[in-house]
Amino acid sequence: MCNDLESAGLVANVLAKPLHLSALISCFQDTLRIGTKRQVKRGESSTLRILLRGKQILVVDDNMVNRRVVEDALKKYGAIVTCLDSGKAALRMLNPPHSFDACFMDLQMPEMDGFKATRQIHSLESKFNLLNEAHWHTPILAMTANVIQVTNEECSKCGMDGYVAKPFQEEQLYFAATPFFEPG
Repeated sequence: MCNDLESAGLVANVLAKPLHLSALISCFQDTLRIGTKRQVKRGESSTLRILLRGKQILVVDDNMVNRRVVEDALKKYGAIVTCLDSGKAALRMLNPPHSFDACFMDLQMPEMDGFKATRQIHSLESKFNLLNEAHWHTPILAMTANVIQVTNEECSKCGMDGYVAKPFQEEQLYFAATPFFEPG
């Protein structure tokens, strides 16, 4: 019955019980972006693997366990992952030119949070672009466990290109990465 309702276009998403916060958040994100993306089906991890294979991704999080979880999830799909524990370290690593294709950045870190690090990274890119007549832009995706307090507007204000909820699901990772990577 649920599939019939979705097929008929009467509902955008169906949530299964028991309800989990990450599933609810993912559902809201999917629903608010209807028409701009397709639904990833179970078993389509090969698509994510094609998308991320060989991509150099920087993961920045002050929590070692979180870094490991994100690193393992990205490596599972063939990404080459480098992990750092602070916004200041990310600033040094993402000073252009560098080899990273994207960065997943925690928002709440001591010394320099993800918002400030992102603004400074994009400032470095702007200076580099001006001096070298280039167009250097590193996609930075926020990672947060507290999606309810973080809005897409806050992330884009500081120059972030999107965000994913921690822990993220395959669909969230796919939709976050898709705009920045060409398959293959």
